[in-house]
Amino acid sequence: MAVCSTIADAVGLSPTPLSTRLRRLETAGVVERRRYSEHPPRDEYVLTKAGLALLPVLAALKEWGDTYCRDGLATAEFQHRCGAVLHTRADCAACGEEIRFEDLTVAGGKHPPQIRL
Repeated sequence: MAVCSTIADAVGLSPTPLSTRLRRLETAGVVERRRYSEHPPRDEYVLTKAGLALLPVLAALKEWGDTYCRDGLATAEFQHRCGAVLHTRADCAACGEEIRFEDLTVAGGKHPPQIRL
């Protein structure tokens, strides 16, 4: 398998839409651009703290997509440092139980949803 020479090759986008998307991610604070070469001038995109915080969300979306959009065929497998293939799970930080939809209630917030029937 050949190594992709650019991000555009890796994601299958032409440079113009890729640049637009990277600028949006940069503006949103998900990535930041860092110069790694002056001659020729070249930049790399690095995840910010906010970008790194998206890992659990993106991993869960990837797993959901593999299950429900690709008939269980994994687009890629990530291995955790323990040696196991990574599977996401959402747990309550307070008690450690797995989060299930039926166990949740709306208990507050600054802008609780207005339910209209």
